[in-house]
Amino acid sequence: MSLQGFDPQVFDDLLATLGNDVGRVRNVYRKFLDSTSGRLDEIRRQLATVGAGADNAEIAASFHALKGSAWMVGAPRLAAAAGRFQEAAPGLNSETLATAVDELEAEFATFRRELGTYLEGLPPDGR
Repeated sequence: MSLQGFDPQVFDDLLATLGNDVGRVRNVYRKFLDSTSGRLDEIRRQLATVGAGADNAEIAASFHALKGSAWMVGAPRLAAAAGRFQEAAPGLNSETLATAVDELEAEFATFRRELGTYLEGLPPDGR
């Protein structure tokens, strides 16, 4: 299986760290999926203030938080995109930022799909 948006080695490392407890690892990923959905929604809301002359520091901070959490769960493409946008955020206008969020949402969808496929292949009690 060719995975581009999900690094299964990170999952396996976390599984080993958590005593091969698949339930606990699944919970970590469930929390990441929930928080990332919320974070992307929040960034969309933050875009409304960009046109009002606000600086993009808050959006850059959101990109930074997304980058860190994505690396932690093995979402390298999502993390890399968030990092690029974090660096560029101060100079981006609302239209460009909206396009950036579209890209992040696409990478998140890829991660979610690939994670789901990986989880389907695991036995209920782990490896």
